Parts: sequence; C-alpha cells; structure tokens
Amino acid sequence: MTEEERNKEIEWLMGSIKRSAIGGSSTTYMLLFLSIILIAFGLLIMFFSGGFNDDTGAPLLLLMGGMLLLVTLISYVSNKRIARAETPRELLATHDRMLIIQSAFFMVIIVVMAVFLPGGFVSKACFILSGVLPIIAGWLAMQQRLRLWMGIILLIVESVLLYFSGVGLLLELTLLIAMLSIMRGEKSLFTSKESEGLDEEDKQDIKRLRELVKESESRIEMNTNIKNNE
Repeated sequence: MTEEERNKEIEWLMGSIKRSAIGGSSTTYMLLFLSIILIAFGLLIMFFSGGFNDDTGAPLLLLMGGMLLLVTLISYVSNKRIARAETPRELLATHDRMLIIQSAFFMVIIVVMAVFLPGGFVSKACFILSGVLPIIAGWLAMQQRLRLWMGIILLIVESVLLYFSGVGLLLELTLLIAMLSIMRGEKSLFTSKESEGLDEEDKQDIKRLRELVKESESRIEMNTNIKNNE
C-alpha cells in the first residue's frame, strides 16, 4: 500500500467513525435507559418503605443508577469530542480515554455490588476478579494483543471465578457473554448492524485506523532514521 492510499483510507475511516459519533451510540442510550430504571426503582422502594433504609436495597440501586448515569454522560461527551477530532491520533486518544474511564466506573460498580452481595470474603473476591478479567481482555483486544489461547485461558478463569462467587446464573451469563463478545469481536446483545454510534460495528474501523496510524508512524520513523544515517 502506498502512502497516498494509506492516507485516503485513514481519511475514510475517520469520516465513518465521526459520522457514527455524531449519530450517538445505541450503547449510550441503553445505559441511559438502565440508569433511569435503577434510579426510579430505588426512589419507589424508598417511597413505599418510608425512608433511606439499607435493608431495602434502595441505596445500592440509587448508587448504581447514579454511576451508570455518569458513564452515559462520559460516553456522550466523548462521542462529541470524537466527532470534532481533526487528526487520527486525537480521535484514537479520545476513544481510549473513554474506555479507560468507563472501565474504572465499571470496576467501582462491581466492587459496590460485591459489598452488598451476600457471601464471605472468598466469594466477594472472586466476583471482583471476575469483573477485572473482561476489562483486561478488552484492553488487550484494543491493543491487538489478545491471542486465541489467551482468550481461552481468560474465559476458563472467568468461569471458575463466577462459579465460586455464587452471584447467580443471570449475572454469570452476562459476564461470560461479555467475555465471549470481546474474544470473538462479535456484536453485543444491545447493538445491531443498523444501530448508530460507536458500537461494535465501529470497532473494526477503529482497529483498522489504529493499524494504519502505526504503519504510517513506523514509515516516518524509518525514513527519518535513514536520513540521519546518510
């Protein structure tokens, strides 16, 4: 591929990703809907139970709803910044920062859930670790370092941790599906090919853009070294 062809593909990929960002992410809308549901249920429980009682579970629902609302706001702001990005490096940096912040909030939610879930120290620790593994897998996939054998090992470890955490079948399946989705690069349960926004269908564009930027920078560095040696 010539430098001109590479630049044209980078320009096309940036345009595609920015158009999706302008449209808004269906994942963002899903998180907004879920946060509103959690907050509404928390307020209803407080209203009918007559106060802010820890035994009712209302504090946990309100806390999780508030955190998800913050994650939604972060996604919205990040998409707008991606839409205004002028260089591929700026676009990728904004995208990566969004994922890091979302991962941090996800871990906070997992830790909070572990505190309120019944069980001993071992089961709570296993649940927290089961929340860490999808983040590690997602980071490796983002950096194009997630190999098949690594993914299989992470999936096996995730299954074992969830088994000993005793969190229930629904939550176990949710985390396992998230891990499988990361491994195989498939669409999540909440996105479709027709959906707008920076969802699964855009990950391949971002991955390809990252590859082209690295190739372009490597070529520039190689040319610079050749000139310096002459």
